Amino acid sequence: MSPGPARARRGLGLAGVLAVLGAGAAGAQVPPVAPRAEAADEVRLRLEQFREVGSLRVAGIELVGAGLFALYEPREFRPLWSPDTARELLDFVRGMELDGLEPARYGAPVLDSLVGVWPREPGGVAAVDLVFSDALVRVAHDLRRGVVDPSALGPEWADTPREAPMPPDSVAGLVTGGDLRRRLATLRPGHFIYQGLAGALARYRTLERQGGWPMVGEGPLLALDSISPRVAALRIRLLRTGDLGAGGDSTSTRFDADLDAAVRRFQHRHGLNDDGIVGPSTRAALDVPVDERIRQLRLNLERARWVTPGLGRAYVAVNIAGQRTYVVRDDAVVWESRAVVGGPFTRTPVFRDTLRYLVVNPTWTVPRSINAEILARLRREPDYLRSQGFDVLDGSGTPVDPAGIDFGAWTGASFPFVFRQRPGPANALGRIKFMFPNPHNIYLHDSPARQLFAREERLFSHGCIRVQDPLGLAELLLEDQGGPDRAELASLIATGETRTLPLERPLPVLLLYWTAATDLHGEVHFYPDVYQRDPTLAQALALAGN
Repeated sequence: MSPGPARARRGLGLAGVLAVLGAGAAGAQVPPVAPRAEAADEVRLRLEQFREVGSLRVAGIELVGAGLFALYEPREFRPLWSPDTARELLDFVRGMELDGLEPARYGAPVLDSLVGVWPREPGGVAAVDLVFSDALVRVAHDLRRGVVDPSALGPEWADTPREAPMPPDSVAGLVTGGDLRRRLATLRPGHFIYQGLAGALARYRTLERQGGWPMVGEGPLLALDSISPRVAALRIRLLRTGDLGAGGDSTSTRFDADLDAAVRRFQHRHGLNDDGIVGPSTRAALDVPVDERIRQLRLNLERARWVTPGLGRAYVAVNIAGQRTYVVRDDAVVWESRAVVGGPFTRTPVFRDTLRYLVVNPTWTVPRSINAEILARLRREPDYLRSQGFDVLDGSGTPVDPAGIDFGAWTGASFPFVFRQRPGPANALGRIKFMFPNPHNIYLHDSPARQLFAREERLFSHGCIRVQDPLGLAELLLEDQGGPDRAELASLIATGETRTLPLERPLPVLLLYWTAATDLHGEVHFYPDVYQRDPTLAQALALAGN
């Protein structure tokens, strides 16, 4: 076949491709089956267009040219697809709504139009093969790594862990290895959080089709023994999401014990203090419409695609949005605790590192970014350094007498000395810290400000994570290497001496930001978007056709 006609067909739109397929089906001018060598030449010519002009459109789809070249070149540009495998891919793409992904992103309407008129002419074979391979490359990428590159969302996402790209030969092997449906299903993250979010998305979409739930609406506090027409709306609201059992009364206007338990269950699932009282924060969470909850689930399925494929069997995880810390072993949450995380102007970053050791009775070397706060406190309380156990060090780490320093003459940025707080009950790190050395200088630690853990919103740190039950975490991390246990840790703390306790088996630590997550039982939890990060991700997904 001459290069001229082949080049003319490279940019065929959908109508052109269908015309080629129709001509091939008639069988008047072309052989009944295209020689594989001619079809391979057509694939090569179209992919070379990408190298020549940097773009490649077939059937109205802008193909991922670089990914396709890497896919076809090792196999000498031979076509990959048959009518049967193409139908399997189309069926899978249609089902990607379960993952919160739009089938149209993978060309589902075009795939549907092509799969029933399989070509015989080389140009049609090449066009259809490239369209289906383009869909496959996108599917493999999105399910393993996510649609959006998190590092493009801002510096706070720069260190987000992600799975490595799938090698081209592995992508091709999905088609050539047989049982394509099963192989495609393995691309979905198998982690219980991802599976739980996908299941929750299906349930909430069903609720949406059924009309969602009623608004409880503003009004006085509702609690045990309250009587109000709003109680009936509250009952229906909690029945719809399963917080109130299916046998619960949906008409009574009296707030009884069953409804109290249902409200507490709802509060637990939404990061609220589970006191059974429907006040402003609980009422606001109840009145979030179902389409907003669906949006949250879709966004957090994307975040789960970034990190869950690479998770091992054991790790420490912090959900910054949920302000909670977890230990996971063998896909089971074996410990969890409330946490205090960074405030709006000192946000806790998202990254992954390795927990290597614990420090009992730590000192606290104040970061330069906090010097201004210490200096301001000294202007109000001249005795602050002595009462809180601070030493002042020069640049070489030698203690100096604070009486000889005019603290009022310095700003935080220019202060040439270092504040270091001695171990003790006032130490800002509490009695134990958990170290995973990282460029952000972030770690987990105890806190003397115990009252903060009782609050619903716990955004008070300078970026580090304060843990409500640090001794429980330490005991769990050290138990498989013979302790010390909680009582022995308390004894070590009582000595006042600083001790380093290395972990024989360091453990991954993941600092994540999820506004929706699920537990091992598939129970979905929603959390406020405390750093307002959801809209940025939603916009990026929309720009990507999702």
